[in-house]
Amino acid sequence: MSSIAFRVLAVAFTLSAGAAFAPPDLTAGSVDLPAIDTGVATVTIHAGSAVLWDYSSKGGNHRHDIAAPVFNIDGRDVTLGLKTVSPLGAPRELPNGCKEYMFIGEVSKEPGLRLKVVFRAAEDDPIVRFHYEVLCDTPRHLTKPAGTDRISYLGLSLSRLPEATELRLSEFVELYHSYMPVERSLDDRFFADGEEAMGPLLLAGDASEQLLVAYEHGSTAPDEFLHYRLSPDRSVVLEAVKGNYWSGEVIGPDAPFATVWFELGAVLGNRADLQRAYRNFVLKHLALRSASRRPQVFYNTWNYQERLKHWKGKPYLAEMNADRMLGEIDVAHRMGVDVFVIDAGWFGKPGDWQPSELRFPDGLKGIKAKLDAYGMKLGLWFGPTTVGLTSQMMKTHADCAQTLDGKPRDPWVVWETEASQWCCVVSRYGQDFANKLIELNRQLGVTYFKFDSVDQYGCNDPGHGHGTASNSSAERGDCYAFQMPLAMARIAETVSSAVPDAICDFDMTESGRSFGLAYLSAGKYFLINNGPYHQNYDLPLPPDDNWNLFFYPGPARDWICRTPLAFDAWIPSTLFLTHYLPDEPEGNQMLSLASLILGQNGIWGDLPALPEAGVARFAGVLARYKRVRDDMAAAFPVVSGPVGGAPEIHEKIGSNGRGAVVIFAKEGNFRYVTEHRADRQVWHDAGTQVSFDPSGRAIITATFAPAEGPFPKAGAHIVFFGAE
Repeated sequence: MSSIAFRVLAVAFTLSAGAAFAPPDLTAGSVDLPAIDTGVATVTIHAGSAVLWDYSSKGGNHRHDIAAPVFNIDGRDVTLGLKTVSPLGAPRELPNGCKEYMFIGEVSKEPGLRLKVVFRAAEDDPIVRFHYEVLCDTPRHLTKPAGTDRISYLGLSLSRLPEATELRLSEFVELYHSYMPVERSLDDRFFADGEEAMGPLLLAGDASEQLLVAYEHGSTAPDEFLHYRLSPDRSVVLEAVKGNYWSGEVIGPDAPFATVWFELGAVLGNRADLQRAYRNFVLKHLALRSASRRPQVFYNTWNYQERLKHWKGKPYLAEMNADRMLGEIDVAHRMGVDVFVIDAGWFGKPGDWQPSELRFPDGLKGIKAKLDAYGMKLGLWFGPTTVGLTSQMMKTHADCAQTLDGKPRDPWVVWETEASQWCCVVSRYGQDFANKLIELNRQLGVTYFKFDSVDQYGCNDPGHGHGTASNSSAERGDCYAFQMPLAMARIAETVSSAVPDAICDFDMTESGRSFGLAYLSAGKYFLINNGPYHQNYDLPLPPDDNWNLFFYPGPARDWICRTPLAFDAWIPSTLFLTHYLPDEPEGNQMLSLASLILGQNGIWGDLPALPEAGVARFAGVLARYKRVRDDMAAAFPVVSGPVGGAPEIHEKIGSNGRGAVVIFAKEGNFRYVTEHRADRQVWHDAGTQVSFDPSGRAIITATFAPAEGPFPKAGAHIVFFGAE
């Protein structure tokens, strides 16, 4: 078990981070220093030093010293190094298998100013989460002498780690109309010229050890709210950029200042070892509760609603009624769906979020009863910032309406329902919205909450807790944009705390949203809707003005949807819900099945129109998938070939040999040998053969039949191990 130890240690440390953040000369001495000692790492807190704490991997050659944060308080830079430090209570057991350790100490040479340091760590996980709280006995003020944020959250040296890389998560790549992970090497020129890196992950290493530092926030790159500042001596400082606080913000007895969460960890080995460790951390220990991590199969009604609009010329809500939903539920159950999500239009008034009396006279009772009988879960669509103009929520939260320069934003009609005003989730409305979701769980039994239409920016009101009338509208707007993803994460955490099996899914299908690690600490992302629009590829709109380009069955849409599986090397694909089309013919169904079982786990379309053979095909494959899906979710991905290549192969086999191999290709014969040993209980579709080599690796031969015409269509084959 993790334990608290005490040791005596004196440390001297100098961080060259520019004159603005140069730490003062603190008196070092021999003091008792609390430590977190897990099975894989040790964290030690320091008093009397510019080093606040250090981290060491057990068996490693490096100790990573973390400099104390520096805040500009009352017009001067204050280094929050500790004069004294002590544990704040006993470690607390958390629902995810971690323990929370809290320490508090007096800030050196700053009477009345204290710093609380909070760590969360698991016994077998090298990645540690931490954040700080600044407390003061008398009111003091955060200031911006040059008009910009002035906080250094942490500093460390990479002088002994020659390889450094920035890992961005939030670059919106228009080619795929999706956020994508992007790695950029930070060679010596970046340090020599004092460049910056947005991150949120900073990676460094040598031949024996790999280090990771990250911050939990979110935005669309290159819109920075924090960044890493590099220096010629290979030191790094994580700085606030904008919106982290407002000028004059009070720190006082009843107003502590809490930072975002940060992450740090090191592993012995190479980059792949670090990837595996971080991926495991995100899967098991980043969120307090595991529901958002479970690889369930989701169905969503929205694609059929779009087909009504764009294929049949009807309103989106033309068939949003109990009869249609009950029919879809029957088919979804036979296919193997776990969570049935009714998208926009189930409600009467946004904000009050009650079932439409016109479309669902019984208030979804019949739908919930059928789902319960089938062992399925209910999901519903929500616009967290949209509140109907005549709703009760608006009557009680009119002061929470988003305003820009004193004027409310223009209302919009929420998907053929009621005209709605935008409300500020950073204001008191955010907590009441979370309470409404908990109430709906008790009333309707909903456990999946889809959050849509939430942009990064939109409010600079002086009364919502992201700046005051004495701050500029631009500063208040930046503070809103900074706090918004944190508010959304709080909403998800509040709901999942009250409803442990709740899943809060945040729609990231457009740019300009808050993509990052903060929300993943409590929920998951809805990553791709239909992919790129005609405009993305400089194509004119079709006559029906349907923007969707990849709206139809076939391999092209699947190529787009599978491309963000690149995240899976760092963040499990189960956190990026993406929907595939179940339409026949068989070839398209196999493409969709082979794609979705790689972790994105979504289906949408016209289910009642599917022939029974197609429904049975989904049922058979998904039944086998469910036997190994937990193993696949935990498995580190092995990928051979590019998306759309010949072949494109994905191996998701766990350490116990259970999992799957999926092969996409056009006509021809292809052979693949698994990297991992595979369970000898095998199921494979027609066109594949499986044998084993002496080491227990599977040897797969896949045949793709010739297709008629000059452009043979891609196909897919699936092999399950341990799912017979």
